[in-house]
Amino acid sequence: MPRSTTARRSCRVALAGIGAALLLSGCGFAVQTLQPYTPAQGVNVDAGDVLVRNLLIVADGEGGGIISGSLLSSVDNRVTDINVTPVLMDDTDGTPLEVYGADDVELPANRLVALSTEGEQVQVSGEDLSPGLTARFVLTFESGAEAAVTAPVMAFDQAMYAPLSPTAPPTTATQTPIASPAAPTTAAVPAITPTTTP
Repeated sequence: MPRSTTARRSCRVALAGIGAALLLSGCGFAVQTLQPYTPAQGVNVDAGDVLVRNLLIVADGEGGGIISGSLLSSVDNRVTDINVTPVLMDDTDGTPLEVYGADDVELPANRLVALSTEGEQVQVSGEDLSPGLTARFVLTFESGAEAAVTAPVMAFDQAMYAPLSPTAPPTTATQTPIASPAAPTTAAVPAITPTTTP
């Protein structure tokens, strides 16, 4: 057999072996394409029958903001509570945020609900809320599911978040003080000015 034919055959076998090794190296169970990942700036988390997608806060830099993200429940469900604590630069917890509108978010089965839309808007406020930080979320649902996750705080002045303006300033329920009984008052009597007759 000529030497050139043997060399070509050996080269083909070597190339086939390299190709097989490359193909087999991608067949494991831990390859990147099989791992959950977040293509956007928010974070994703699965909590029992609820999928939380692209969760983040869009803040105005003055202590106010909106929770942005989407929720998908496999059963008729409702958000019962959202606790949010900003994480400071030194990785310690800041003052927990006030959350407005969390109790109004209904989750019909198999319908994606966006938290930043006008009808489902959830607003937050607090002295430690600032773009560039992160915040720790605990979302609780009527079904008993609970999601705990750390999400970023973005700024309204970024082009993709500019349309997400709050529908109205958040208000807190305040108790009206009970009026104390008023002291009895006497009706003012007009003063009589004496007149002189010419």
